[in-house]
Amino acid sequence: MIALAAGANFIARAFAGDPNGTAAILAEAIGTPGFSFVEILSPCVTFRPEQREWKNLVRATPVAPTSDPSRAARRIMTDDGFNIGVLYKGERPPYQPPLGKAKKSVPDLEKGFAI
Repeated sequence: MIALAAGANFIARAFAGDPNGTAAILAEAIGTPGFSFVEILSPCVTFRPEQREWKNLVRATPVAPTSDPSRAARRIMTDDGFNIGVLYKGERPPYQPPLGKAKKSVPDLEKGFAI
């Protein structure tokens, strides 16, 4: 929910026990313009052996990704945390500040750090 409120354009969840699926989700996140957030479920079975059951609990999300933030918020709020896949894929263009001529040159900036 925090990522959605912060303006993420891509939100997904993956499971470390599925390295190929995790790699595919990360590649899609990298390819999506703007801010992406991927939660990777990674149990520590050494210190918490009961988390071995996570591999039986995780499942593909039963619905297709949405581009509607309010629908995505409802899905995330009602999710039990074990649905993996893309939860939200927005269509907002990424922020791009206007590019122009630098206000100061590198030698001018270096003078400010001179001792």
